[in-house]
Amino acid sequence: MNFIEKSNKVLLFIAAIIVIIAIGKNIIKDLLRKDYSEPTVQVINHDDAQKEHQKPKLEKRYVGQIKDVHLLEITSDKIVEEQSYSANAEMIVVSSSLSLSSNAVNLMFTKAGEKNNLLFENNALIVAFTPAQEQETQYRNILSKNIYSVARKDTNKDGFLNQDDKKELLVSEYDGTKLKSIMDNIEGYQIINNDVVLLYTATGSDTFYYTFNVLSSELLKLDTNL
Repeated sequence: MNFIEKSNKVLLFIAAIIVIIAIGKNIIKDLLRKDYSEPTVQVINHDDAQKEHQKPKLEKRYVGQIKDVHLLEITSDKIVEEQSYSANAEMIVVSSSLSLSSNAVNLMFTKAGEKNNLLFENNALIVAFTPAQEQETQYRNILSKNIYSVARKDTNKDGFLNQDDKKELLVSEYDGTKLKSIMDNIEGYQIINNDVVLLYTATGSDTFYYTFNVLSSELLKLDTNL
């Protein structure tokens, strides 16, 4: 076997090793992706919440800024089941196209040199959230207030709070003040025009649509009867 043949075999061997390593990396990445799942929020009762190993684990993460207000999300692996809820008009709420975690259960608003404010007195899962928007762009409408979709109760009884549970629509000022409940048991919402939100609910086999004017707080049901 001459030198050229030996060199070719060595090069082929090295190439084969490189291919094997590349394939191995891809397989490992695929396995890691399959093992990954979004964080969940388990619903526990008040008695279980008193047990040391069942206490919710709360963590904070900086999300971003809305005007002069800095926003942090509070995430949790568990949430204590609420017995009842009444909105507090002075409580603080948050909204943002800023990305929130799938297990965000509260929001913290804070201004430089001032005391921070929490969105909820009792944690609730923030399913969707849209921040106030001062100027219209190609992709976003003007929005004078923050909009939130929140799940408070495990309505489908699967043991977790998630987007499949019935949700409540709330609005607040950009800094989270003047939190107000607009409608319970919604399926979802979308911004369809400047300061106009489309809400929809589902009952049995039918879906009902409403428009909400953010400035006037007018809520109107659309006639969609066949």
